[in-house]
Parts: sequence; C-alpha cells; structure tokens
Amino acid sequence: MKSISIPPELLEQCFAHGREAYPEEGCGVLSGPENEPEALESCHPLPNILNRMHEEDPGRYPRTAANGYLIDPAGLLRLEKDLAARGHKIKIIFHSHVDVGAYFSEEDVNRALWAGQPVMPGVSYLVCGVKDGQPDGAILAYFGEEVGTFLTLPVQS
Repeated sequence: MKSISIPPELLEQCFAHGREAYPEEGCGVLSGPENEPEALESCHPLPNILNRMHEEDPGRYPRTAANGYLIDPAGLLRLEKDLAARGHKIKIIFHSHVDVGAYFSEEDVNRALWAGQPVMPGVSYLVCGVKDGQPDGAILAYFGEEVGTFLTLPVQS
C-alpha cells in the first residue's frame, strides 16, 4: 500500500463525529479524487444503523451501536454514485471505538473480508478511539496483499 496521509482537518472531523455519536460508535467515509490515489478531500459521516438491525434481527446482529457499526448499504451506494459522478471515490471507511482505544478488532476484520478478500478492494479503514467523549488515538488498517490480511499503522492526531 502506498502511504496515505490523513489531513488533520479530516481526522478532526472523524473524531468530531465519534464524539457526537458517543457513547455509541460513529461511522462514515473519507473520499478524494479517483485519479489521485493519495489525495483525501472530504469527510462524509453516515448513520450507524446497527441498533435498528439489532432490534429487527438480534440473532443475525447481536451487537448494538455501543460496540459496533453498520453503514446503511443504500446510503453508501448513493454516496458512491454521487462521488463517481464527480470523479471521486471512497478511499477510507472510518468508525469510532467507544472507551476501548483504537485498534482493528476481529469483528472489524470479519466485516471487511469476504472469502478472505477485501469487500472493498483498495479501501482502508480508520479507527478513531473515543474515551469519555474525547479523542483516544487512531489507527489505519489496510489489506496487505503480500500477507493476505490487514495491517495497521498509527495515525498522528
């Protein structure tokens, strides 16, 4: 993976969304021009629909937004189409972790893979820790083709 730098103002927007969602997980995406692989320009906070899905089917969705996230697939698809029409694309999916620090959990890995391959090839994952409503570190996870799993890097906030 080529190094991708998260502009401080976008990282702050991700943390701000995490603080707003606290004590539940917040989520969204970062996007940028399709023809500039390392450029990030916009933060798009999106609703975490996990509480609704848990209420409808707790067997399939045992977690709630207190310890998980699920971006509305229809909303994500609409955003992808809107971005594509402007020559942009989703580059990072972000979510916050509540009072447990920033790490790419086993649940995060499982949701990011399908049959051992990334669900969204080329997309990285930003996890922003939020403790007591305040920023608590951040990591970026990306799929390491050479090792066949996700690798993480610390993000400076």
